[in-house]
Amino acid sequence: MEPVGSAAACHGIERARTFEPFAREHAYVRVNEKMVNRMLRHAGRRDCYRLLDVAAGTGLMTALARSRAQAMGIELDSVLLDLDLDTLTDARRRMPSGAVRGWVQASAMQLPFGEAFDLAAFANSLHLLDDRAKADSLAETLRVLHRGGVLAVNSAFYDGAAVEETAPFYGRWIRRAVGEMNQTRPGRTRSERAQAANPLSASGYGELIACAGFRLIEMRERRVLLSQSAVRAISGYPEFAMGALRATEHDAEAASRALQVTVRPTFNDLGMRFLPRRWLEIIAVRP
Repeated sequence: MEPVGSAAACHGIERARTFEPFAREHAYVRVNEKMVNRMLRHAGRRDCYRLLDVAAGTGLMTALARSRAQAMGIELDSVLLDLDLDTLTDARRRMPSGAVRGWVQASAMQLPFGEAFDLAAFANSLHLLDDRAKADSLAETLRVLHRGGVLAVNSAFYDGAAVEETAPFYGRWIRRAVGEMNQTRPGRTRSERAQAANPLSASGYGELIACAGFRLIEMRERRVLLSQSAVRAISGYPEFAMGALRATEHDAEAASRALQVTVRPTFNDLGMRFLPRRWLEIIAVRP
């Protein structure tokens, strides 16, 4: 299956290439590996799983699911979907030959499939959408899953993700990065958007998924330890940088640099080795 045309691009999910370094970090891989294991645990035994990897990015979810399914003696028939064609092309180069059945460029709000999948993974991406787009994308995911099909969703950007004792770190880091940013971009225009604008709580995500028609099976908040390199890596992601420093798209690159160069001194000031953060994980099924 070759990439098809993008639909509703302004509301879809785009994965910048700069997200890739964070996706290679051990903490990121491990937390997604745990979600994959929970997803497959609830999928039941069968000869083959058909997986829709929504906002697939680097293809990590498919790679993890394929490895776990093979260990269980089960085939995985996966379709990777992303709005960013360059990201899909990069993922295609990285994945083993024959590991993926389809590569589709499309919006999560308008999936170009009928009822075709046993599993759907929405990894660390649902928070990027506005409220209407979240609801529409979940409704579309429900539509393309078979009855009893399993949905796996996770996010490190929700109301409750920041661990209470990390407030001094974030306060000091952002102040330092703003100072750095003001030196390189004096008189810059501040964006009206805030980081993770109007973030949903864990229960809010649960209600959103239930309202889309899913039955919740598990909802947990995992504590994850992010290294300095992981924090620098996520700082290179424009969506994160623009939100953290209230930067416009024009200043996104400068915002990323300001955050990245101030990570190490902030860790050192507070004598920290890792930054703890909570990661929301939800498993649900189509009734």
